[in-house]
Amino acid sequence: MKLFELVGCDKDNGFSPFVWRTKLALAHKGLEAELVPLHFSEIRNTLEFSGSKTVPVLEDGDNVISDSWDIACYLEENYSDKPSLFGGDAAKVGLNLLSLQIGKSLL
Repeated sequence: MKLFELVGCDKDNGFSPFVWRTKLALAHKGLEAELVPLHFSEIRNTLEFSGSKTVPVLEDGDNVISDSWDIACYLEENYSDKPSLFGGDAAKVGLNLLSLQIGKSLL
């Protein structure tokens, strides 16, 4: 499993809050991913295979998922034997609506 993330000069310090969400989801599930640090200028060419122009992108075998919410849903569905990220379908719907609302007010 690989997680592509945005970094600056220090490749050990990713600074995308969307990647942070994915890292937290992976940690909660007890999953590890190889981190692939990318500078802004590397994103477009490196992630061309994914169809995404933004991070995070998760590569899990033949599956390539972008967007922190879609990655969380993927992890929940494909690693259901691990602790739940949402606590059930009703909570998942509520969290999605909350995430959309917060995103609109911040961006």
